[in-house]
Amino acid sequence: MCEFCTQHGEGEKWYLTMKNYSRELLNEKGRREYTAEFLNGFHARVPKSIEQLDAIRKTPWMRLARPMLIRAQKQNHYGQVAPMEDVEKIFELVHGAVRLPCVCRRVTTGNMNARYCYGLTMDRELMDALDDSFSLETLTKDEALESIRKLDREGLVHSVWTFKTPFIGGLCNCDQDCMAYRITHARKDYPVMFRAEWVGMVSMEACNGCRLCMRQCQYGAIRYSSNHKKVTIDPTACYGCGVCRAVCKKDAIVLQPREMVREAAGMW
Repeated sequence: MCEFCTQHGEGEKWYLTMKNYSRELLNEKGRREYTAEFLNGFHARVPKSIEQLDAIRKTPWMRLARPMLIRAQKQNHYGQVAPMEDVEKIFELVHGAVRLPCVCRRVTTGNMNARYCYGLTMDRELMDALDDSFSLETLTKDEALESIRKLDREGLVHSVWTFKTPFIGGLCNCDQDCMAYRITHARKDYPVMFRAEWVGMVSMEACNGCRLCMRQCQYGAIRYSSNHKKVTIDPTACYGCGVCRAVCKKDAIVLQPREMVREAAGMW
């Protein structure tokens, strides 16, 4: 299991541990203020940070900066991919969700109302501290899950995020427009999120080679064999998000625990 499970989950999945969503944790260490400042200032702060990163990313300084960036990220704002079945379990721990515009897509696409992010705390003080541009929507558990299942079918990768670890304040739905995807996967600067606790596997008997799953995968982890007329999933590239299953008409894809897949065990 990932290191957060040991540190913050008592050996179980850390994002399925009730205390990591608690009001008591939110009240500690300035987390409420940090979260409000993080969201309100994201649009102005991140482009400057990317410019600074670009200035060093192809220099020897990046090798020195990378461990420090990862350490700071894990302390403050780090995520992990979670498949839909784990998202459903998360919503057994929280009272509902607040849907808000995605701060990443404000930066990368200019869309100020791309509603792909879900706040997992109903804290009124925090909600009131966000600026008016967020126009928050309060959703019940059922409403939130229904909307996230739709995003699952669209191929968006679900991930949980800390605001001063280990407090989990948000659930995002990512694609190539997200900063986390770009920094971790596309740019390969440094990881800001763990892969899921799972890895996708294909049943060769059930697969009919339609390749719909290949178009769904955000990580290029699915390969097609013309000889066999089947697909396979590269476990070393798979993030375990499970969204490939949503378009498979043969139910040929399942998730296996990452620790049980030799090639992927320990790859986070």
